[in-house]
Amino acid sequence: MQALISLYDKTGLDSLAPALIEAGYSLIASGGTAKALRGLGIAHTKVEDLTGFPSLFGGRVKTLHPAIHGPILADRSLPEHVRELEDQGWSPIDIVIVNLYPFDTDPSVELIDIGGPALVRAAAKNFASVAVVVDPSDYGWIRESLATGITIEDRRRLAAKAFGYVSAYDARVANWLEGDDSPLPTHQLLNLRRTRELRYGENPHQPGAFYIAEGAETGWAQAQWLGTEEPSYLNFFDADGAQRLLERLGDRPACVIVKHGGPCGVARRDEILDAYVEAFEGDPLSAFGGVVAINRPLTPELAQAMLERPKFDVLVVPSVVAEAEQIILGKRRRSRIAVFPGAALTVGIRSVAGGYLLQPPDELETVEEFRLVTSRVPSQAEMTDAWMAVAVGQAAASNAVTIVKNQAAVGVGQGQPSRVDASRIAVTKAGDKARGGAGASDAFFPFPDGLEALIAAGVTTIVAPSGSVKDDEIAKVAEDAGVSLLFAPRRHFRH
Repeated sequence: MQALISLYDKTGLDSLAPALIEAGYSLIASGGTAKALRGLGIAHTKVEDLTGFPSLFGGRVKTLHPAIHGPILADRSLPEHVRELEDQGWSPIDIVIVNLYPFDTDPSVELIDIGGPALVRAAAKNFASVAVVVDPSDYGWIRESLATGITIEDRRRLAAKAFGYVSAYDARVANWLEGDDSPLPTHQLLNLRRTRELRYGENPHQPGAFYIAEGAETGWAQAQWLGTEEPSYLNFFDADGAQRLLERLGDRPACVIVKHGGPCGVARRDEILDAYVEAFEGDPLSAFGGVVAINRPLTPELAQAMLERPKFDVLVVPSVVAEAEQIILGKRRRSRIAVFPGAALTVGIRSVAGGYLLQPPDELETVEEFRLVTSRVPSQAEMTDAWMAVAVGQAAASNAVTIVKNQAAVGVGQGQPSRVDASRIAVTKAGDKARGGAGASDAFFPFPDGLEALIAAGVTTIVAPSGSVKDDEIAKVAEDAGVSLLFAPRRHFRH
């Protein structure tokens, strides 16, 4: 029995190679893999010794040879194939272990792998006889299976993963060759792999699953879900929305609570427990059963304090102490904890009938980009609240109007076809807390009524994008009321 190994990422080679030797396999290795095996003191045959040809053209041609591909592709069930192998003096290759140059980290023509994908495709095509391994995370169970043999079902599954792996690699090369550095290139090639069956989709009668883009395993692909129940589609959706807003709020201890896709509690404080309490108090009725995200580790003390508030479905944390996990899940068995490592935002994709809509992430402006259009100058604290109100509104469904006071959301009106209705909801939610707070609208005020609702509630600083034909009238209403009006450079619709 023979195993061919050609690896860029040699993680796990030190344990897999000895297991193959022990199971009776002879090892064939290319270039750097042969060097690594030599360093480990593991017997092997170099590819060039098997083919009789040296590595050519600076390494561009190493494994592209009949003496390599023939023993991989030969159909062992066909006598004529077996006879041809014997005539050539070749022994079958039963396992092919390959991973490719990391093209996406440093794209160049020289990192376009040719021999590696050819080996993978050849082995995957002949899965009836050959096991192809492209993922180091599979090495563990592969080692355990060597004694009894890798089953046809496992080989088929490995082949499917291998074709997906090569397809994703080709997609990254194709995108690079387009030469288009924009976030919306001419071709957007996706290769998705299902990694998790969800409890259900948006509703219990709809199935749901989580997919990752091959070769881009970041963010939720790396998250760890703790708890007895699988997360649902909406758990993922709301947890992602909460985490995105949380990351925009900076390094200060912060908490975000999301329910049905929109923020209903947001706060920043010097201590994370205070941030959680303030976020919850922003709208305690809506927060019940929502998704809570914090940007500090979950400690036993924090976990115990959280149990004093009504239940949440999901708690998103950067890390968790084992004792804290037991405290939460021991008392709330249907809740889940998501340990999220963080990730950069990527292109947003939505399906429509017959196609897809793509757009880059919505960038949040800085306080310095606001333009004051009234004589009243807001304080530094009011400016901070105004910026935070914009951040909360960016995460809310449009039309959205938000009120923030002392770095805590006190009123969020969202998902309204009418902007004045969004203002009225925000004011109603805030009550007396609106007085002295900062308000934000995710788009311009088409009429003064939405602005007037905020002013009547006691909001003293208001920010909204400009662009309305009534901008001058809006500014005059604010000036006459003695409040600060700031025009922002961007609209933040979200649907």
